[in-house]
Amino acid sequence: MTRKIKVILQPVKFRKRDHIGILSLHSPEVDEIVREFDEAEWSTGYRFWHIPYNPDTYNNLIDKLKEIAVVDHSSYRNYVAEEQPEKQERKKRMKVEEPNPEQKKILKKVETEFLKTYSPSTVKIYICLLNVFFGWFNQKHDDEIASEDVELFIRDYIEKNGYTPNYKRLMKNVLRRYYAVRGKEIHLKP
Repeated sequence: MTRKIKVILQPVKFRKRDHIGILSLHSPEVDEIVREFDEAEWSTGYRFWHIPYNPDTYNNLIDKLKEIAVVDHSSYRNYVAEEQPEKQERKKRMKVEEPNPEQKKILKKVETEFLKTYSPSTVKIYICLLNVFFGWFNQKHDDEIASEDVELFIRDYIEKNGYTPNYKRLMKNVLRRYYAVRGKEIHLKP
C-alpha cells in the first residue's frame, strides 16, 4: 500500500495580491501538477509553490491534487478574498544593440583580467552589464566614451527604464572596475 502525499493549501500574499501557497515535501508529482498552471511560481526564499488566487483556479488545483495527494485546505474554510488591484502591465524596456567586434575583443581581454580577481559567476554578471553598456555605445570607439557619456547612459538607459538603485550602483561599480583594468580614469557622480 502506497502512502499518499500530504499537501497543504495556505493563503499567502505575493506582491500585494492573494495567492494560494502550496506546501508539501518535495514531490515531483506535485511539482508537475502545479507547473500546469500558467502563473505558478516557486518561492526560493520560502521554498513552496504559489499561484494567484481566484475561485476557479483554487477548485481546479484541489481537484488535480486530490488524484495524487491528501489535500488540507482547511485554512480556506472562512477565507474571504480581498478585491485584487489591477495587475499593472510591465513596462517594456528598450533593447540595446550588440557591442561592435572591436568592443567584443576588449571585453574578452577584460574578462580574462577580471577572472584573476573575481569568481567566474561574478565575472559573468560583470560582462553581461558591460555588454549592455557597450551595446549602448556600439557606434563609438572605447577611447571616445567620456565620463559625461556614462552619466547620459545612466540617465537615458538605467533611470528611464526604471531599473533599481541597486542595478544602477552595480553598473557604476562595474564601469569603475572596467576602466581601472583598462588603466583609465572615470569620474561618476555618487
